[in-house]
Amino acid sequence: MAQLNIFLQRDVPPALVGAELARFTAAHPKVAVSTASGDAAATAAALRAADVVVTDLQLPASRDLCPNARWIQLVSAGANQVAGTWIEDSAVAVTTSSGLHGVPIAQFVTGGLLSLVHHFPAFGVAQAQRRWPADRWALRAEILRGQTAGVIGYGSIGRECARQLHALGLRILALDPADQVDRGYTAWPGTGDPTGTLPERWFQPTELRAFLPQCDVVVVAAPYTRHTAGMIGADELALLKPGARIVIISRGGIVQELPLVAALREGRLAGAVVDCYVQEPPPSDHAFYEVPNLIMTPHMAGAYEGFWAAFFDLFAANVHRFSKGEPLLNQANKRLGY
Repeated sequence: MAQLNIFLQRDVPPALVGAELARFTAAHPKVAVSTASGDAAATAAALRAADVVVTDLQLPASRDLCPNARWIQLVSAGANQVAGTWIEDSAVAVTTSSGLHGVPIAQFVTGGLLSLVHHFPAFGVAQAQRRWPADRWALRAEILRGQTAGVIGYGSIGRECARQLHALGLRILALDPADQVDRGYTAWPGTGDPTGTLPERWFQPTELRAFLPQCDVVVVAAPYTRHTAGMIGADELALLKPGARIVIISRGGIVQELPLVAALREGRLAGAVVDCYVQEPPPSDHAFYEVPNLIMTPHMAGAYEGFWAAFFDLFAANVHRFSKGEPLLNQANKRLGY
């Protein structure tokens, strides 16, 4: 093939990907890789020459900046950042990193949920204060076995969350408009629920109000789209079982933040784990910092040792396909955002 020019945006810094990038370039002698640098003119020229742009959130602001780009590879599992941009209506292909995040995010969900039911945050406070809890019985655990976990967004991440929670003895429900069978890319063979057999029942998004009252636990793994934005507000949270818990690991803004705060403060929900926010980072006066029974994490559920090696394995497979004119793995629907 002719030389393929690849440009790495600033949010894919060489300091993070150096070893994996070196391995990739050594294996692909007809590929020229450029990275954003402190030299604005050189960076702009490299972007203009690029056939392929690799980025997380820093999309080129206009077509004029990347006139030769034919493909954008995202680091993220979703593609909501593309919706509403010039890319949405262009011929530029967009691929995601779906299939790379399932196992670590599911571990995060499982660990976060276990931390809530075993009161680890309260134990951490007691440890920091160098004291024994005054009423240990008040911090007794709740048994998850036999409870119902509802997974909103049954893609590769949601399916692995379901597999791990099912292993703890939870009953699984799924809410997703897609097919029951998942044929997508995965870096973790033997994981997830590719045949979609774990959920005892599948719900369509229009059945949200029938889905929520059955849930002791809700895992929000859906992409952020014009259809999922704000889909869970005060009315929907009120439908959950008293003492339910919610874990948010996909995008902020799907669950409305202020109603979630109110439900936790009023004790209608027993706890929440939140990894993503409407504004990132959230401002220092955000109510989440003081609300009871909420674990905040800085959008790290999908970050893990070995991610960049897995990413470049996926990217290399797609470079091969691209050079042969074959369909790309994880090609996103740019209008839907995933």
